Amino acid sequence: MSSVSDRMVLGMVVVVIVVFAGVGTWWYVSVAGPTTTTTTTTTTPTLPNNPYSIAIVFATGGLGDKSFNDECVKGANDASAAFDMNFTYVEPVAISEYEGFIRDYCQHPQFADPYELIICIGFDQMDALANVCKEFPNQRFAIVDMYMDPVVYNNTASVVFNENEGSALVGAMAGLVSTTHKIGFVGGMDIPLVNKYAGGYVWGANRSSPGINFTIAYTGDWVNTAAGKALGDAMYTAGYDIIFAVAGRSGMGVIESVVTTNGTKPYPVWAIGSDSPQMYLGLNVVGDRTVVLTSMLKRVDVAVYRQFEQVFLDTWTAGIKIGSVANGLVGYELNTTIVDLDASVYNAIFALENQIAAGTVIVPDYKYWLG
Repeated sequence: MSSVSDRMVLGMVVVVIVVFAGVGTWWYVSVAGPTTTTTTTTTTPTLPNNPYSIAIVFATGGLGDKSFNDECVKGANDASAAFDMNFTYVEPVAISEYEGFIRDYCQHPQFADPYELIICIGFDQMDALANVCKEFPNQRFAIVDMYMDPVVYNNTASVVFNENEGSALVGAMAGLVSTTHKIGFVGGMDIPLVNKYAGGYVWGANRSSPGINFTIAYTGDWVNTAAGKALGDAMYTAGYDIIFAVAGRSGMGVIESVVTTNGTKPYPVWAIGSDSPQMYLGLNVVGDRTVVLTSMLKRVDVAVYRQFEQVFLDTWTAGIKIGSVANGLVGYELNTTIVDLDASVYNAIFALENQIAAGTVIVPDYKYWLG
């Protein structure tokens, strides 16, 4: 009797042995086992509709800078509420990340349809946007704070500002208020955009106080508050009593410096904020008053709001959009409750503002004193 092992079939092959009497010939006939056929059906997933109308790539300073980025997100939030338009955003930490984020929004791999507009916040996104926007000619873009040739980049709106005009107004105020006849400027980078502020500021101060002394320095970084404070400390120690900070989050260091310096001098010391209202940041240092004299206002919140509005109304166009004193997108902060200056100061600023708006006074937009 055969054992179980004798009857096992190995590898699904049955061996048939045929014996021819007297010949002794063996034939091995292999019979294949059963064949299994597998059919794979590929189903393309159905992507959800895009729940967002607008995508925003913020500048590397990030939200919480109490200045440029924060004003932009304020405008987006206001527009979202007004027009019932959802938006999404990303906060890059390095310039090298811009291009990838912009391209990802263009490709929208998680959504079936594109964003109606992609907004890039900050001048240093220009190269990244230039690389991407030609790849996606049907995608609409806006960049805030940078000029891009509308002929070459005809799917992009460039939102720029005459920062020099608003800076001239706060400079004129500084010239009238300064006790030491010495003013300072702390910028983030030594670049044309920042020097538009510096040029207007020094020009305005010299207009209201001819021959005023000034010094200019740069933190070299948009997020280094320690560097801003160090420069502020050095300037106040050297007798400069009003410092205009245009350095993003680094500018908060200058305001820290004026808060700690106040009361250590026989004369008042002040800071001037930039882009957004920052007078409140110096509150309660001297009673219920502030040590932030004013702020140069660049209404990026309104500019971003209008981009949403134009998409909503289907009136959006590419090209150059300019904010100025004349159209109310550039100006200065005024709050007589927490800084109450002599009426003659305000009257002089009002007069200069009207002249700039009318075009009868032209403010330089560079470090003009260098020739």
